Amino acid sequence: MMEKIDRIINGRSKFKRYKQPLKAARICQAAREVSKGDFEVISFKGGILTCAVSSSGEAASLFQDSEKTAEKINQKIGERAVERIRFKIQ
Repeated sequence: MMEKIDRIINGRSKFKRYKQPLKAARICQAAREVSKGDFEVISFKGGILTCAVSSSGEAASLFQDSEKTAEKINQKIGERAVERIRFKIQ
């Protein structure tokens, strides 16, 4: 029987250091699925999801919808982890 990785990490103290990086990876994956190619996910740390966009106009339009996007990501992962989305122009 396969055991979920969250259960393994939460149940054993020696795996505790992997909890945050795995949570960040899960959030970044959910953000990639929600983005549908509109932005590139860079990282997640401290409730802030950092994403890359190609122009300032694109960043401005995505920023207006950032609360809805964050809510979609939070629904997808089943918890309120993403508090804010930051857009970097690359």
